Amino acid sequence: MVTLGWPWLLLLLPLPLLIRLLPARRQEIEPLYVATLPHLSQQAPHRSYSLFLLALLIWSLLLLALARPAWLGEPEPLERPHRDLMLAIDLSDSMRTMDMLEQGRPVNRLQVVKHQLRQFVGQRAGDRIGLILFADHAYLMSPLTSDWRTLQSFIDELDFSMAGYLTSIGEAIGLSIKRFRDEGSRQKLLILLSDGRDTVGTVSPLAAATLAAQHQMRIYTIGLGAEVALDDPLASATDNPAADLDEQTLREIARVTQGHYFRARDPESLAAIYQEIDALEPMEKSQHFYQPRLELYAYPLALALLLSLWLAFLVRRRHG
Repeated sequence: MVTLGWPWLLLLLPLPLLIRLLPARRQEIEPLYVATLPHLSQQAPHRSYSLFLLALLIWSLLLLALARPAWLGEPEPLERPHRDLMLAIDLSDSMRTMDMLEQGRPVNRLQVVKHQLRQFVGQRAGDRIGLILFADHAYLMSPLTSDWRTLQSFIDELDFSMAGYLTSIGEAIGLSIKRFRDEGSRQKLLILLSDGRDTVGTVSPLAAATLAAQHQMRIYTIGLGAEVALDDPLASATDNPAADLDEQTLREIARVTQGHYFRARDPESLAAIYQEIDALEPMEKSQHFYQPRLELYAYPLALALLLSLWLAFLVRRRHG
């Protein structure tokens, strides 16, 4: 959109016309005839309206330049709001269980988690997201970052051998609290995904959740695991691959921190959970905006200069 900084200057546009219409005092001059110099003989006055119109155009361009024309771009947020979000992923040995179907073939739980996490991270572009892995202990794989493409590459590298075999849910929550505190985060969200129960015992999951609540941190817990074995032909119908899942503790962690507990039994339900979390914690919108401004006065000014040179050339050629 084009705007003018000082539009009132355009009121001066008719000034040359008013000056031209003012009555002028004329003095009678006796004609002088020189026989040998015909070009000095008095000729009938030649009034050139084309030169006057050209001068009027130059005047208009100068006024337009003084009025400060500018192009205003689309409003942009002055400060892009974001949420600080940690992803805590269980890499214990039970994540090898192949009780999920992806495109009709059995896959292990971690493969499904990696696929759905990549999509979730891509949808949260603009937020700062960190990645914590936990098994024997909790480890920080990626600090809070808005570089979601790099984070997706870290997710692709997740493997069972990176953190051990056990499950340290309490440590994962404790490490999240520390990282949020070190970063000075205001909105603290943790998505904790596990398919088992805390088997380390160094930090009680419920005690860690209570401490998280004191730091205004909200935790969404996801319990992962199907209820029917797909990779064991000898398994009976009563065998439950997710028998070790401690839903009660995960549900209590979410309750204490005013979050939610979700159960994912297949890739479709896990994808739906991430969409629901995305709806519960939507991207914030900035309340302060600015409009990029591009000054355009140089264009009419340059054109006025070129036309002035052309006018000077025409006047010189006509009057000698």
